Amino acid sequence: MGQQSCQIQESLLQTLNDFVKNRFQPQVAGTYIYVSQLSFVEVKTRQIVGNSKEVSLINKAVQEGIRQAERANPNLKFNAYGHTIRNTAANVNRLIDNFYNINGTPEENMDAVIRYIMDPADVDVIITGQYMDSGATILLKPLLISKLDRKAVAKTLRFSKSEYICGDVLCPNAYEGIAKAVKDLLDSL
Repeated sequence: MGQQSCQIQESLLQTLNDFVKNRFQPQVAGTYIYVSQLSFVEVKTRQIVGNSKEVSLINKAVQEGIRQAERANPNLKFNAYGHTIRNTAANVNRLIDNFYNINGTPEENMDAVIRYIMDPADVDVIITGQYMDSGATILLKPLLISKLDRKAVAKTLRFSKSEYICGDVLCPNAYEGIAKAVKDLLDSL
C-alpha cells in the first residue's frame, strides 16, 4: 500500500511538473510580438493632438485595448524591456516624417518606419492613430503598423462631441470603443 501511494504521488508530481513547464516555460525566441504605442496625430496639423489632457485620455484607452489583447494573446508583449519606443513628441514626429512622407511611395515609407523607428527599438508593432475634430464630430482612427507583414491597418470611430468627452474624461462609450478597436486590430495579427 505504501509503495502504491508513493507511485501515485510521483505520478501526480510529474503531471504537475509537466503542467508548470508547459504553462510557464519561456516562449521560443522570436515568437513574441513586441508592441509599442505612440500618441495620436492630429490630421490637420500633423502633430500630436494639441490638448495634453485629451492625449492622456486617448492614450489610456489605447493602452487598455493593448492590455486586453495582451491578456487574450500571451505572445503579445507591450513595452517589454528592450522592445520599447518611448512615447515622446520627437518619436511621434519621426513617425509622421517617415510614414506620411509625400515624396515616398507607401512601400518606401513603410521601409523607413521599420528601418528608423521599429528596428532600432526591436519592436514588431506600433499602435498609434489619427485624430480629427470636424466641429460637431470627433473622428478617431486607431492605426496598427506591423513590421511582420509590412502593412498598416486602421479602424475608424466617429463620436459626437457629447459622446466623446464627458466632463473631464472620455465618455464610457468612447473609452470602450477606442479600447475595443485597438484590441481588434491586435487580434487580427
